[in-house]
Amino acid sequence: MKNKDKYKQYRFENDLDRGAGHDYDNDPDFDLDEYIRQKSRGEHEHTAPIISHEEDDTSQFKNAVLFFLVFAAAFLWVNDWSPTQAWNSVFGSDQAATEVTADAPGFTFTVPDIPDIPEIPDIPPIPNIANDANFINYLEEINTAGLGEVYSSSGYIALYQTDVPVEYLTRLNEAGYLEQFSYSAVIGFYNGDVTIEYLDALNESGYLDDFSYSAIIGLYNGDVTTDYLDALSENGFLDQFSYSAIIGMYNGEVPVDYLNRLSENDYLDTFSYSAIIAMYNSGVTVDFINQLAENDLLDGMNYTDIIIAYNADN
Repeated sequence: MKNKDKYKQYRFENDLDRGAGHDYDNDPDFDLDEYIRQKSRGEHEHTAPIISHEEDDTSQFKNAVLFFLVFAAAFLWVNDWSPTQAWNSVFGSDQAATEVTADAPGFTFTVPDIPDIPEIPDIPPIPNIANDANFINYLEEINTAGLGEVYSSSGYIALYQTDVPVEYLTRLNEAGYLEQFSYSAVIGFYNGDVTIEYLDALNESGYLDDFSYSAIIGLYNGDVTTDYLDALSENGFLDQFSYSAIIGMYNGEVPVDYLNRLSENDYLDTFSYSAIIAMYNSGVTVDFINQLAENDLLDGMNYTDIIIAYNADN
């Protein structure tokens, strides 16, 4: 019974643990089949390849690279890009970017040039010309014409030095304008080629007192007619515009009717005279401006924007 319990506790692994010096041939408990099975299993375990962490990491890296290459190829194919285009899209390019812009609808308008206003010469400093024979002769002509009491001696010196002839002074005097204007105004009229006839036309229309002498010089050289001044005056615009604005609108052929339409819709104070000239010459109608205002677009636009929008719409 004791031996039976002893055999019950027998395990073959114990035999393997006895070492190579054990005498298995004479051991009554030796099991050959179990011995072979254990040997075979142990040999298999010892020969199984050991997969290192380095090999596992390398395999994962290769898989990631392969996945990226497949993804990149698919991305280039879908976008129809070359590798260079893809590189520039992601990392940027050293070359300057090509800016693609849509051309704004073409329009052509020309703001007429305001005619050059002759420069009024500076009044020269009063020199000591008491002994100048030519100046003495000039004063003698002045006195002979009965004009010696109109201006001061400094005024006559300025007239003489700016080459205003006594004949011009005489004509102004005969027309009643000499005492109406200062000697600096007379110098300006003469050098600005203002004719007595133009002064007469302004005077007869009642505009001579409405403009400074520099404005008269500008109006004359801008060829502004008294008819245009009449039209502006009759519609209440003469006092609303400077003489340079009047010259610009006249030469820009802006009709008074266009000004009336702008005024009726409260746009006259919204735009400068150069804007009015440009819009009129570009065909911009007041109805179109109203349309922009109704759509809350006008406040954010300057007159060039309005012209572009009008040409795009038409």
